[in-house]
Amino acid sequence: MYAEVRNRLRKNLSAAGVDVYIACTPANVTYASGFRSAFIDLSWQMTGTDMVVVPVDPALDPAIIVSDYCRPDAAAQSDITDIRSYTMWTENRSYADVSGQSGGPKARIVPRPEQYDPDEIFAVIRSVLEDRGLADARIGSDLNLMKHGTYKALRRVFPNNELVDCEDILYETRRIKHADEIRRLRRAALLFDAGFENAIAELHEGQRLDEIRASFDAGVFATQRIDPGEGLAERTFFFPHIGKGSNTIVRQGDIVKLDCGAKVDGYWSDACRYVCLGQPDENQKRVHDAILAGYETGFAMLKPGMVMRDIYDAILTTVRSRGLPNYSRGHFGHSVGMDDQVEEPPFIGPNDSVLEAGMVMSLEVPFYPADVGGFNIEDNILITEDGCEALTKLPWALRSV
Repeated sequence: MYAEVRNRLRKNLSAAGVDVYIACTPANVTYASGFRSAFIDLSWQMTGTDMVVVPVDPALDPAIIVSDYCRPDAAAQSDITDIRSYTMWTENRSYADVSGQSGGPKARIVPRPEQYDPDEIFAVIRSVLEDRGLADARIGSDLNLMKHGTYKALRRVFPNNELVDCEDILYETRRIKHADEIRRLRRAALLFDAGFENAIAELHEGQRLDEIRASFDAGVFATQRIDPGEGLAERTFFFPHIGKGSNTIVRQGDIVKLDCGAKVDGYWSDACRYVCLGQPDENQKRVHDAILAGYETGFAMLKPGMVMRDIYDAILTTVRSRGLPNYSRGHFGHSVGMDDQVEEPPFIGPNDSVLEAGMVMSLEVPFYPADVGGFNIEDNILITEDGCEALTKLPWALRSV
């Protein structure tokens, strides 16, 4: 997968006039190499530590820059063979070396920084570029997403190089999914379904928000234990809406909306359903009917060649014509993949992006009226050669619990 991904990425970088790309965000490091850094995936505070260098010239090998702590993981997870390390504050050398029993060159005291040294890290990166004749290259990186301290360290080591932000290039490349990515996204969607059904099965009057989340998570991880599938369920996100206003306790007649997802081997699902505890009133029924009509309109249009603007306009027109004439919404969905903020470009909004086979989109039609409740139908949807396939399988109807 990753060699294919890098080849696609090189073409897009070359078209933008970039000579070499340095990936530093959690998603892009993994996307370019397969390596899941324990440090940068754990916290964005670590962005600017473990990185991947991808020369645009396919004759030049990529490289991973990684802490000595994570080097064994990088070697095990990635197909990239040039792995260069810097010292981290953590000590994980062998007992024989640290105790002095090995007697070899590694049996010594290694000076370690208090946390990490950006200048040491970027000196390693400079050595990678110099080895490939790219010391004066036009360098692309995740400039818009990196820490300011990371940018300053990059500029100190490459004071005269032109730096190019590659955020749009990476999203353009990542929007078409490899078969292995689709497999992970399909699994993540299945786990949303399992979590939602478990949460609704246990829903009751007086239930607290944290209890609902626990039920959702239990459904996800119980399914993972029973059927491990082809991916590791790592964690979930939970964006609920209960009843009217900012309620955190379920009451009779409440709409309970669960906008949630599960992360599988680095890839997120992002879906939503809602139910009514008891019987919905007439206003709740009317809102649901409008949301459902808009959703059905959009879903029918999801196929290669369709322009986002046309889908957006059709959904908006439908919802307004079904009893919500003043309804407004900035977009009706987005690409989904590796970002922890879940929503990725392109968006189903008033823009001229075009759907292509291999994209995985979250189609959504939300409405959160404080006086009625929160509503949103959302699915993860694979764009196929001649249409689409919903990876989430739950029904769209308004259910009474």
